[in-house]
Amino acid sequence: MLCGIRKGFFGTVINRKHSNYLYIVVLGLAIFGLGVPSFGKLLNYYINDVVSYNEWTPELGNEFETNIASTFYKKMWFVNINGAIRNVLNQPEMNGVIKLNNGYLLSPMDKCSDEKINECVDNTATFNEYLQEKGIQLVYAATPYTCSKYDDELPKGIEDYGNSNVDRLVSGMREAGIDTIDFREEMHDDDIDQYDMMYRTDHHWTTEAGFYAYGVLEDYIQDKTGCDVDSRISDISNYTVTRYNKWHLGSNGQRTGIYYAGIDDFDLILPDFNTRLQDANGNVGTMQEMMINTDPLKVKDYTSRYTYDFVLGKTLGQYVNLEAKNDVKLLVITDSFGKAVNQYLSLGFKEVYFVDNVNVSSITPELIESYKPSVVIMLYYSGAISDDSVSYLFSGFDN
Repeated sequence: MLCGIRKGFFGTVINRKHSNYLYIVVLGLAIFGLGVPSFGKLLNYYINDVVSYNEWTPELGNEFETNIASTFYKKMWFVNINGAIRNVLNQPEMNGVIKLNNGYLLSPMDKCSDEKINECVDNTATFNEYLQEKGIQLVYAATPYTCSKYDDELPKGIEDYGNSNVDRLVSGMREAGIDTIDFREEMHDDDIDQYDMMYRTDHHWTTEAGFYAYGVLEDYIQDKTGCDVDSRISDISNYTVTRYNKWHLGSNGQRTGIYYAGIDDFDLILPDFNTRLQDANGNVGTMQEMMINTDPLKVKDYTSRYTYDFVLGKTLGQYVNLEAKNDVKLLVITDSFGKAVNQYLSLGFKEVYFVDNVNVSSITPELIESYKPSVVIMLYYSGAISDDSVSYLFSGFDN
């Protein structure tokens, strides 16, 4: 009997060992199966500089781990499953992204120091004084933040300083005598729900928000310059709006997958009237031909957050409007939020010269003297307000 028990016991142990070995082998094969293509993609990055065009690019991290994350085979499949589980469990955080109570995704911002806020204001004030001496108008335009100032929808216990940073900077700008447009306030005063103007999975505002922002800026520029503007440009009835349903998975959605907060619609707003623009290379065409890339709207790709950026990317450039009803020249200093606005500015005014706000050092007295803008627009996202920001480092204007 004892021998039989021992035999049964040891047989069970051996079977368990075999099961464990089998599990290890299967797991190893699975890891190997995923690892081989991942290793190939990793080599392709290092050798050929080929990366996946999504939120996790190597530039967002450092060293080997980030490079692996950037090229891991079927990465978005794992992200989607993770997001689906967290959604079922009602977890408000994933990969550094917070889901607001209304389902919108937010990458929280740290508090910008008072010293940096004061530096940003002082540098802009000096720039403004120089422009005023030249008879040039400057306006600082603060874009909305995913989390509304008037209805933050933050889950309990979550801290975020995005709106606080904007509040302090705008207050400082106004105290320094700089004209400001706070689109958070504009939308609130116009009884617009700011969340309707933001993508659920992205930090950007929508194309509709860009069109709305143009109308506000048009009113400001007309008031300051007294110019005439084609009335068709700010009237949405003169445009065709094409909706691409569940098409855009934005920067925050790339971190959380398609099941955590869903997928955004993307609206393309194109004029029905004749337009004629000339770019910096002398090419002439319609607004659609010169500025809009429709390739990302032909095939859905949820592994890319760049629907907004790729479709509207060419709007950030230098354009002359050959159909303009005025001679107003704009210098627009902006970030990716300007992509939803610049096409309409280019239709409304004689010329638009774009400068990326991380490259304000390229704005010199010589550039101002040469280009002679009528109005300078600083259109900035709240992310530009941080202790390491270079977007306000104007120099050479205090002499």
